[in-house]
Amino acid sequence: MIAAATLKQGKTTHKLRFTTGALMRFEEDNNGKAFDVLLDDLIQGKGGVRLLVSALSAGLDNGAGVAREEAIALVDAAGGARQVVPFVGDAIAKAFPPPSGEGDGEKTAGKASPPAGA
Repeated sequence: MIAAATLKQGKTTHKLRFTTGALMRFEEDNNGKAFDVLLDDLIQGKGGVRLLVSALSAGLDNGAGVAREEAIALVDAAGGARQVVPFVGDAIAKAFPPPSGEGDGEKTAGKASPPAGA
């Protein structure tokens, strides 16, 4: 199961999950552009607040999606787009963790074995 990122606002905890359905809605809301390109644009700060709101709208409510107006209200209540970017980044990281074994370069560096019979 894809884990959710959480953002607490007052007594409400928002859950953002980039499920398959959420990614499909995200693509549909952006003229069919592939989700990986859209997520890269978000990570690189391209696309502006419209792209940010589109991602939120697609994946809030634990991946079920919400109306655009609800996503806009969340951004405003958080204090603006810059306050919400880490929440979206966390959801992206949880939806697309690195394959196991990646990131262990220091632990395994210099520990290669020669091929059998060498």
